[in-house]
Amino acid sequence: MCLMAPLRVVSVDGTLCEVQSGGRVDRASMMLEPDLQVGDWVLVNSGTVVRRLEPDQADEMGRAFGILFGLTDDAVGPIPGSMTS
Repeated sequence: MCLMAPLRVVSVDGTLCEVQSGGRVDRASMMLEPDLQVGDWVLVNSGTVVRRLEPDQADEMGRAFGILFGLTDDAVGPIPGSMTS
């Protein structure tokens, strides 16, 4: 079973984007979601963005991961709904 946490798009360059969670930045293909913008929340599997999330979906998932794994904002970075921007 795979668990995918919401990741925030921090840059877009052609068909690739950089996504961030908890201070870690990774690159992902936008082949399945070509219209992403900086600030979007996404799910990534095997290096490919598989779905763009609405902010409320990302918030709910982030909170669930926090509860499931006993994580705090400091451990994983901003929980989606706790961001002021």
